[in-house]
Amino acid sequence: MPSPSYKTITYQDQRFQLPANALGGERNAPKLKPADELLLDWAYETAGTTELEDIGIYHDRAGVLCTCVRAQKKRFVSNSSGHYSSLKSSYHKNGLGPVPDLVSPLEVMPSGIRINILQVPKSLELFELYLRHLAANAGPETHLACVFQTRYFTPKLVEIAGKYATEVKQSRAYKKARLLLLSDFLPVAATAVPLTEVSYGDISYQQYPGVFSANHIDYATQFMLDEWATNERLTEIDAPLEILDVGCGNGIIGDYLLGRYPKARLTATDISQVAVASTRLNLANHGYQDRAKVMIAASISEIEQPKRFDLIVTNPPFHNEYQTDISVSLDLFLQASERLSASGYLVVVANRHLNYLTHLRRYFDEVITVAENDKFTVYRSR
Repeated sequence: MPSPSYKTITYQDQRFQLPANALGGERNAPKLKPADELLLDWAYETAGTTELEDIGIYHDRAGVLCTCVRAQKKRFVSNSSGHYSSLKSSYHKNGLGPVPDLVSPLEVMPSGIRINILQVPKSLELFELYLRHLAANAGPETHLACVFQTRYFTPKLVEIAGKYATEVKQSRAYKKARLLLLSDFLPVAATAVPLTEVSYGDISYQQYPGVFSANHIDYATQFMLDEWATNERLTEIDAPLEILDVGCGNGIIGDYLLGRYPKARLTATDISQVAVASTRLNLANHGYQDRAKVMIAASISEIEQPKRFDLIVTNPPFHNEYQTDISVSLDLFLQASERLSASGYLVVVANRHLNYLTHLRRYFDEVITVAENDKFTVYRSR
């Protein structure tokens, strides 16, 4: 992905260089977004000081909160390795260090932190996973502020929060942002995170909360795999030895391909920690752990070995939270063209309205529409 442009802002008499797309204000007068300002101001007010002893920071999408907050100790919790990459870039840009470790919401933490802030994710499942993570090590003085845009409010946020805290309040709106304030947390046993189950055909798959398409197989993935069984444009692909599944989710695509091509080895990647954990679990449950490598990666360029793949398959994301964003997909197409073997194929399934045909033709000599229905299209490129 192209590097973001940075703008200089001032907060609490300190100057910071931050990604322009993560800031508010005017083009020539950037400032923190109201939601971020609201969270940081709340943290200082609740602590009663202009520098915190420690703070827990959840789902900080661009690393803005972690960069700007004054605290001796920062715990950075996120499901997304992309969030962490943004944080590292921001720390480097501002000459800060060392960068706090990335903590997975699946980890059990040894001790609680009194002041915590959270940018509410689009996924309610992921929101609840963050609350569970915090509540499992909360103390009597633990406080959490969750910020959301008022237009995205749903009563489910309050309902979910009430499962983990006795006190749940809302702040007044500030420039279309609002806080959900939690305190007096209920006891939560630090046990394994409960799994949900989906199926494809007669095969069951388990997954952690927050994996895309929670209650059923993703419909685009199902369409592609159904086609793979009978469509000659897919069945004629020579049996690959090295397969790459980008955006592996719960591992259904990789699992299917390892079953179809018994001599193949799989590399599966995802930006999501709960997705990678789910894929590892399912491939191990089906006896494929010795033929598969599953890793956190935001791009193909992060994969050192193998250098070339005979088959790259993806159902790429086209949303960044609430915003449509195909930049990740376009970067994926470019990198895939550079990592395919001489006889290799890229197979993509995507929502039909995205019209990826034009974009794929920039990087591949041959692009075929393998199948399509009223919602999805499968492309084969080489």
